[in-house]
Amino acid sequence: MRTFPISSIPRTREAVRHELRRRRVTVIGRQQLPAPLLRITLGGEDLAGFTSLGPEDHVKLFFTGPDGVVGRDYTPSEFRPLGASSGPELDIDFVVHGTDGPATAWASTAAEGDEIEFGGPRGSKLAPSGFRNAVLIADPSGLPALRRWIRAFDGEPSTRVLLFGGATPDYLDETEAGAAIVQVLEAGHDLLETVQAQDIDQDTFVWAAGESAALVPVRRHLKALGLPKPNLSLHGYWKRGEAGLDHHAPLDPSDPD
Repeated sequence: MRTFPISSIPRTREAVRHELRRRRVTVIGRQQLPAPLLRITLGGEDLAGFTSLGPEDHVKLFFTGPDGVVGRDYTPSEFRPLGASSGPELDIDFVVHGTDGPATAWASTAAEGDEIEFGGPRGSKLAPSGFRNAVLIADPSGLPALRRWIRAFDGEPSTRVLLFGGATPDYLDETEAGAAIVQVLEAGHDLLETVQAQDIDQDTFVWAAGESAALVPVRRHLKALGLPKPNLSLHGYWKRGEAGLDHHAPLDPSDPD
């Protein structure tokens, strides 16, 4: 297996802190996206001052379920300080998979005028600099963040996208899709084998988000290549058979660094 020396080029990601506050907003629109995604647009005076600067930002939405109020993290898909409603608007894109979970149940039935509360983002970690190449990997749950990464890089560094688990490029607009080389893994294609076939070296940044178990072997492969920590940002957004996975938790508990 190829290994690479640790680069002497500094890899930095600027961090920006935000005021942490809880906001109450109203559903002002909904749009069906390529399945299984659904966009809910939120508005209201409480969005004044909202800021989201980094591709990995998340907000915590609060839903009422059988066991009380629960919070779930979502990537702000897009924020418009002055939207079509003449006020600030925030898009949140949900993966809708039935009505068993509190978040997907709410999104499935949310109608204009419904209210919801959220907090965050607590801070933003900006896209890194100093890389020649980037590989971005996502299943449907990671598509909103993936799109933000493509926009943040805007073709520099050269960006390749791997979509798995049913994710399709239909979610991206023409400009976003044109800023990256997109490869879609069809059913039965192995994600790890596809990653192993990529040209990845010490000047490559790799980000991934999606089903946790699918990404663990990918992370192990990338670490075995000798890629240093600043080159990697891999996140389990959900885990099959487990509700409310904490995406801040180590992706691979056996190797948490």
